[in-house]
Amino acid sequence: MAIAIRLSQAHIDAMIQHALEDAPIEACGLLATKDGAVVEVRRARNREASPYRFSIDPLETRKHEQAIDDSGAELAGFYHSHTGSPPIPSPTDIRMMGPFFGPPFVHFIIGVADLENPEVRAWYIDGPERIEQEFEVIP
Repeated sequence: MAIAIRLSQAHIDAMIQHALEDAPIEACGLLATKDGAVVEVRRARNREASPYRFSIDPLETRKHEQAIDDSGAELAGFYHSHTGSPPIPSPTDIRMMGPFFGPPFVHFIIGVADLENPEVRAWYIDGPERIEQEFEVIP
């Protein structure tokens, strides 16, 4: 399997920290890349304020996209947390994200059901399908 995205341990840690801080509410955010590597993790507000689903206000998303564009980076994906289930896209995730955010956007899910051992997995959501992706941790 090809590497879908590259990022530093600091970026992974930032997503995990956000997930832990927002638990039991699902955390969410956007990922900016340059040359295929994440350069910024941008926190967003979960307007659902729910432990079972997330959404980002379209106006907030647009502000993040504009800031990413202004920095010379590209929007490469999104992340959210699962607070009580494994970091696998749920049917709700697929229904909400699939129609708008298929490949090449990468979706990281941060599993924090076990707060001491968060789990990070990456996915493509392509229509009704979830396809796990590899990611590379870079220095």
